[in-house]
Amino acid sequence: MIRRGTLVYLAASAIFVIAGISHAVPFTHDSVPDDARLSGPPPQIASSIPRHIPELYLDPVNIVMWALLAAIWAMVSLDAVGQFIDPSDDIAERDELPHVWPLMSIALIAATAMPWLLTRPFLLAAVAGLGAFCAIVAAGRAAGHRRPAVGFLAGWSTAVFSATLAGLAADKLPVQALSALAILPGAAIGMAAQLWIGSSVGYSLALIWAFCGLAVTTMGSDPMIALAAILGISAMATVLVRAAS
Repeated sequence: MIRRGTLVYLAASAIFVIAGISHAVPFTHDSVPDDARLSGPPPQIASSIPRHIPELYLDPVNIVMWALLAAIWAMVSLDAVGQFIDPSDDIAERDELPHVWPLMSIALIAATAMPWLLTRPFLLAAVAGLGAFCAIVAAGRAAGHRRPAVGFLAGWSTAVFSATLAGLAADKLPVQALSALAILPGAAIGMAAQLWIGSSVGYSLALIWAFCGLAVTTMGSDPMIALAAILGISAMATVLVRAAS
């Protein structure tokens, strides 16, 4: 018998994937050819506009960010289907362990709402922070249960939350400070979270991938963001090696 929590998680996953595709797929950008969006030079990022920095994760403009978002959709979908077929949360209940699905469902609903909050930076930051927190706690609960999608979503959510902080401060800080804010809080949170999560490395891999995508996207328009991204990658690589060993 499939439990209600599994069905809620399956529904949240489907909503997240369908809504994300409807927002980000190239045919929603009729004025820009698909080939230009995927293979053309990175766009010039106007750092003074708050919505532009988190939008890089939610509406990709190059193949690195597209691959990251596609990986998120695929892993979440497979994890939801896997839970439907063989729910590990049922095993957790029998062993009196905390459930994963409530936090994952909240994180997915928060991620679903973010593209429609890009013009409301304060609300976007609050929702992104809630989603990242729930996903990180869920990743800690899922560690050791062979559910890499949970940690991967948590890493991506952390990167988006860090970007929303930069967008929130875009009109108040100089570009150099804004550049660091787009990456370094995410790296600091990521290092602490990975050490708490333990041996599941999906979290660090997602953050490193996100920082690589941000570095590629902004290298031509804002080298300072690219430099901050490289620092973030180095920091996460350190805890990744520790977690993997």
